[in-house]
Formats: sequence, C-alpha cells, structure tokens
Amino acid sequence: MARIVCVTSCITGIAHTYMAAEALEQAGKKLGHEVIVETQGAAGSNPIKQDVIDGADAVIFAVDLEVKDRHRFNGKPYLQTGPAKAMKDATGLVEQVLQAAADGSAPKVGESTPAKETDSSSKEPSEKRGGLFGGLFGKK
Repeated sequence: MARIVCVTSCITGIAHTYMAAEALEQAGKKLGHEVIVETQGAAGSNPIKQDVIDGADAVIFAVDLEVKDRHRFNGKPYLQTGPAKAMKDATGLVEQVLQAAADGSAPKVGESTPAKETDSSSKEPSEKRGGLFGGLFGKK
C-alpha cells in the first residue's frame, strides 16, 4: 500500500476543489492505497501535517491555483493537473503518479517548475522584452 498526499483547488475554491478531493480519496480506496487530501480554497485550507507529507510516496496537485506553501512537499515525486482531470480520472492519476515515482520519471517538487507555471517570456533578458517597461514606450 502506498501513501499519496494531494492538494486540490479550483478558481472559486468551492465545488470542484471538494469534488476532486473526494474522487482522489475514492480512487485510493479502490486501488488499496492511502490518499490524504488537503483542500485549498475560499473556505481556507486543512493543511496536511508535515510528518504525513514526509512519509508519502508521491504527491498529486489537482489545482487551478498556485499551491500554498508548496515547499512543504519538496523532494517528493509529483504530478500536477487540474481538478477537472482528477474528477474524471482520479484512478488513472493515482496509478500514473505511483508508476512515475517508481520508475523515477516523475519530477520532484522543488527541483523543477511545472509547465503551467513556466513563462518563457519572463526568462528572456529585458532587452529582448523591450527594456524595463516591456516596450511600453517604444524601442531604444
């Protein structure tokens, strides 16, 4: 039995946050794994205790928003997706993250940036973006 910790959140922090959490918990039970979910949203959050995170085999971030205190999960193999995907295929996500953790193909929290958070334009030198104000006042 594996232990997976998850964070769910949606734009409004209400329905999809909790629906994704429930789907992940049910998928874990179905597959014989322990799945512990932290919901983050309009109603606040219920942070997972650090010792539980430390003992986890993998992490699933089913989020539309940035994960609060993401550093708590540093070093853990993870998968990041939206809450809609968790609601539709939680079983597949649980299987996918465990397989990726087992074969070493999963990125680790804190060691890489998720694709949805990457903005290549912000990594270019300011000259390529048009100077300090992004070209707002024309070229030099």
